[in-house]
Amino acid sequence: MNAREVYLAADPVNAEIVKDMLVDRGIAAHVRRQHLWGGMGELPANVYPQVWIDNPADFDRAREIVAAFEKGPVDTGRGWHCPGCGETVEGQFNACWHCQHPRP
Repeated sequence: MNAREVYLAADPVNAEIVKDMLVDRGIAAHVRRQHLWGGMGELPANVYPQVWIDNPADFDRAREIVAAFEKGPVDTGRGWHCPGCGETVEGQFNACWHCQHPRP
């Protein structure tokens, strides 16, 4: 197996977020050691969750995505008004929370 680690997470939640970001962008990824995190402080080992990619050719692109995640919140843009129901929707959403109408 030629998988490579691209992210050492502080907790399982951040590991899953990064994995999902990679998968959403077409990079096959998985989380390892997420279940060991529960033994933090009791196990004499590094038990932090890791995100690995399956294809080493995706490493540079994956690290760019991880680096953007580590910088903090992404600019979500301006809020918008749903053409379906008129609800005000925050910029990070691509569909209305109220009626699921897609963002124009």
